[in-house]
Amino acid sequence: MTPTPQFQEDIPGHITTSPHHHIITSPHHHITPTPMQVYLDSYGAFLGVRNGMFYIKPRHGEGQTLPLRKVKAIFLCRGVRVSTDALELAICSGIPVLLTDGIGRPLGQVWSGQFGSIATIRKNQALFSLSLPGLYYVAGLLRRRAEGQLKMLARLKEQYRLQVEGWDRGTEVIQGIIERHKTVKGLQDKEALKQTLRGWEGTATRHYFQLLASAMPPAYAFNGRSKRPAYDPFNALLNYLYGMLYPMVELAQMKAGLDPYNGILHADEYNRPTLVFDMIEPYRHWAEWIAAKLCIEGLLPGDAFEDSEREGYWLARPGKSVVIDTFLQYLDEK
Repeated sequence: MTPTPQFQEDIPGHITTSPHHHIITSPHHHITPTPMQVYLDSYGAFLGVRNGMFYIKPRHGEGQTLPLRKVKAIFLCRGVRVSTDALELAICSGIPVLLTDGIGRPLGQVWSGQFGSIATIRKNQALFSLSLPGLYYVAGLLRRRAEGQLKMLARLKEQYRLQVEGWDRGTEVIQGIIERHKTVKGLQDKEALKQTLRGWEGTATRHYFQLLASAMPPAYAFNGRSKRPAYDPFNALLNYLYGMLYPMVELAQMKAGLDPYNGILHADEYNRPTLVFDMIEPYRHWAEWIAAKLCIEGLLPGDAFEDSEREGYWLARPGKSVVIDTFLQYLDEK
């Protein structure tokens, strides 16, 4: 029998179960403390050390010290300055420091190089990733993804009193995919099962985004998903929110002693965290809900996005301030 690695299937709000803290430095140069992580997003912000604590200071304004016990991870965006003392303190304290790109995706991280548990977990993970039970596990994640899509659509329709042609037909397709997942253990051929799971996920997601697009106001209209580049403001917004979720999942995996680059359904790719791609699925609708809410309620400033013919659309600094604050507040409530 293939050993099953012991890792948490349910990843709550901020991925781990202990109390968190985050600090957001906005382009308006103020620091807002709320529980969870540290996001440094304003140009010229500084991360250093003072009296054995992290010291965070915007380019203009007063700085603030933060005790180590209040920090789980630090995210640094472009234009932020950091001292080697702060990096050493983070490494010695087991606090990962991540450098993110313009759309929130992690470019790399500074850490001790030590996983959160013994190598036995990763040995078992390697066996599990090649097994039929491993595929059944991912099937469960994809089923939860479809269930999350239905809950998201139901909440969207109720809260905003939507009247959309074809809505019921689209949700019935997604419900049908959920029902099919109940029969998944009748499939014993691994390659056939992989293709089946990809087909089910693709069908559910296609209908889901069609319905989501129909709910958007004209300013945020979109036609399907676009990633790099994003062809419209909504996809640029969603890409950034997904970018915030990816490192949260990856850090949780590393803390559990898992290898984020050893996936199950997603094929191995050089320098790509395929296990993150597998395990993020049940939580994507959190990002999608915030994207929909911000767009439908008109909560983003007029200069929230920038665009060019070559690079498409991306979230600008004024938009990032709103998005980061809104999303982390939402996760605090999960």
